[in-house]
Amino acid sequence: MAIPQYRIFFDTSVYIAALLSPDGAAGELVRLVEGGVVRMLVSEEVIVEVDRVLSGKFPELIQDSRSLWKHLGPEIAPNPTAAQVKPFLLKLAKGDASILCAARLAKVSAFVTWNTRDFMHPGVKMLVDFPIVVPGDGLMLFRKWLEPFLSE
Repeated sequence: MAIPQYRIFFDTSVYIAALLSPDGAAGELVRLVEGGVVRMLVSEEVIVEVDRVLSGKFPELIQDSRSLWKHLGPEIAPNPTAAQVKPFLLKLAKGDASILCAARLAKVSAFVTWNTRDFMHPGVKMLVDFPIVVPGDGLMLFRKWLEPFLSE
């Protein structure tokens, strides 16, 4: 039986962490994407936010980032409507609400972020049916998910 792809939504912070520290957990997630065993999902808002953050803080990484986007070929989650985002706005700022709502609409396996202050705030996890984790925990979830396929 073929192993289905594990679908992980990458928040802006994780993508930038992978650029800054390719040997860290976020970089390891990128390698799993490159190997085709994990499907990377982002929203248009994440791509725009990455460019904005890099332009302000790490302009020397903009070209590397654009090359990496092309190389990884992430799936772009659909933009949520105002009505779909509305419940998320009760717990998150507009940009974060839109990003997490896009992940929910895409039916991802996990949402990976370094923004623990906002995305792991009490009440936010109730909005989704997938785990919200930091990259290291995302790697552990993937390994756990993979185990049944390895024992066949």
